[in-house]
Amino acid sequence: MRTTVALVLAIAAHAQSQSAPRTEFEVVSVKPGDPADPNSSVRTTPGGLQMRNTTLKNLVRSAYGLNEYQLEGGPKWIDSARFNVDAKLPAGAPRGEIPLMIQVLLADRFHLRFHRVTKTLQEYALVVANGGPKLQAASEDDTNPQGSSQGDRQIQGRRLPMSSLANMLISVVGAPVLDKTELAGNYSFVLEFAPLLATPREDETLPTIFAVLTEKLGLKLEAIKGPVEVLVIDQAEKPTEN
Repeated sequence: MRTTVALVLAIAAHAQSQSAPRTEFEVVSVKPGDPADPNSSVRTTPGGLQMRNTTLKNLVRSAYGLNEYQLEGGPKWIDSARFNVDAKLPAGAPRGEIPLMIQVLLADRFHLRFHRVTKTLQEYALVVANGGPKLQAASEDDTNPQGSSQGDRQIQGRRLPMSSLANMLISVVGAPVLDKTELAGNYSFVLEFAPLLATPREDETLPTIFAVLTEKLGLKLEAIKGPVEVLVIDQAEKPTEN
């Protein structure tokens, strides 16, 4: 779920040339959301995009495909101020270009400027624990679709490779997780654990993710160090309401 470059506008990273047309929403509205509501949502509609009660931090992460640990800097309000975004896609525009359109939105409406750096940060390697794996490989006869769900205290996966589990663990530990298990195939799993990145409940009885991985799956997370590219926000402004 981090080589320093010059300060650039958010959209500049993906512009093909100065004369090329920008990939942008045909129409876009940005209005204040509810700062007292911690919930947010994203929904694509025929020809459009709706984001409710989202933060600037979430917009930047969506636009540039970043995990939480890959975004730094910016004013204090980037993860507290909430915004409602309603956008109309140009006719025939593929949905795969939505991140590029959000980049233009960030540059135009939020006056976002940033630079990138590579930092050596703590990472985790997902490896097989002593005693070997306890995973049950999915049967080749299993026709159920692949799927996953994730919350603060639970991860569920159905017929997923180990690389998918590693990606799901990123938000749990707040750091990069690399699949080093060398386990091929797809697996199903359900993991329940106490959150690491939130205040624990007084009556918390769930084990840590480190313990449950070993107990349930025969895997473990080993702390390592590695280079990670980080996007550092240098400037951002709240947009005027339209």
